[in-house]
Amino acid sequence: MKLMPEYAQILIVGVVFQNSWTWYITEREYWFLNIEMEERFGIEVLDESTAETFLHKIEKYKVSTLELTDMIVELKNVFQYYDEVLEFLPTIYVDFDNREFYSSFPEPMSFEDYVPEGWIGEYKSFYELVPVEERYWLVDNENLFEKLYKDLRKTWFDI
Repeated sequence: MKLMPEYAQILIVGVVFQNSWTWYITEREYWFLNIEMEERFGIEVLDESTAETFLHKIEKYKVSTLELTDMIVELKNVFQYYDEVLEFLPTIYVDFDNREFYSSFPEPMSFEDYVPEGWIGEYKSFYELVPVEERYWLVDNENLFEKLYKDLRKTWFDI
């Protein structure tokens, strides 16, 4: 894994392209789809026609579901506050096949307003769109994010 998630800076992004699911951990600036970004390899608009080139360029930021699961399992005993867990929530969903973009970015930065013409862009939870086998936060049928929220909230109130 080249990058570690960092709240509101380095994001976990789910991508569908050519009927294939992939996770990436990248800088947030890549995901303003209809704005030319210097950091995006000269690709003016990131859409279904430029996705293959772009995804090839960010191949080094690809991360497997197992790597993400292992990372959370390894860190779950280190977290002291739920805010630390927020870094590991998936933030952006891009489906190049169906031209859909969903953001649950926690800060007032509206990625969903910067989608190419003809795309759907919304601020909403997209977790139900993630294939069950790609939900890295599910371990032995337990949602680690929910468990950590309950455990850390309880610990915080006990202080």
